[in-house]
Amino acid sequence: MPEYVDPERRPPLVEELDRLLPETLARFSTLGLRATFFVLGEVAERLPGRVREVAEAGHEVACHGRLHLRADDRPVARFRADVERARATLEQIIGRAVVGFRAPEWSLRNLANPRLRVIAELGFAYDSSLMASPGAGSRANPRQPAALTWQHGARILELPPLVWGGRLGLPAGGWCARCAPPSWLRRAAQGSSFALLVVHPWELVDRPLPGLYTGFARFFHEAGRRGWGARLEGVLADLELRPLAEIAAEARAGGSALPETEPASAAPGTPLAASLVRHG
Repeated sequence: MPEYVDPERRPPLVEELDRLLPETLARFSTLGLRATFFVLGEVAERLPGRVREVAEAGHEVACHGRLHLRADDRPVARFRADVERARATLEQIIGRAVVGFRAPEWSLRNLANPRLRVIAELGFAYDSSLMASPGAGSRANPRQPAALTWQHGARILELPPLVWGGRLGLPAGGWCARCAPPSWLRRAAQGSSFALLVVHPWELVDRPLPGLYTGFARFFHEAGRRGWGARLEGVLADLELRPLAEIAAEARAGGSALPETEPASAAPGTPLAASLVRHG
């Protein structure tokens, strides 16, 4: 919804995250969960104290860009500057390195996107932008952690979100997850050696969202949202959940990698991809 994403077009809205972030932290504390929070730079600029609370509670703060704009909507140089600014803001607030990145709306889309190499060149340890799902990404994207390597030494670990539903490749996040029976999501998570579930703080509460939503936007934001917080707790029960930075560090320290092979349909500049086998 460009009229909400672009600050110059955004109508006055209630700052929901000022109360949603403490509520989310309280819920996770009760459940004993530690997670990765992908934070927009503009959110950090408005609510630095709340972002600091996320880090102080033992969660990871990772970079989501500065504005919630699709990566392909901007030239590569503009995209790079946006990410650099957002990461610098986050690191200044939390006082530690920010090592993970996710593009808004999964908008890197595929391995051939030159912006993926930008993330590697900026020194991020991992990316989590490639969804193995049509519409949000590509079926050719990795479904498990994969080491991506380019010529001249650029490297990054891809940690993709879980998809379920077999060849349909439905995201384990958003309305596709909220509308699914929790047992299906739990089965998909348990059947994978690496399962990354995605949720937004606004999805965990039943109160109305600020702003006016119509058509598909209303469906995407409201479908299955009532009671999702409680259902999600059932999905997560007894699963080992950790921040992505810890998983990336383990992979760098001693993860077992399969030999790297170039995809048959690789475009110029596309990285070599190697799956990683996670033990434990």
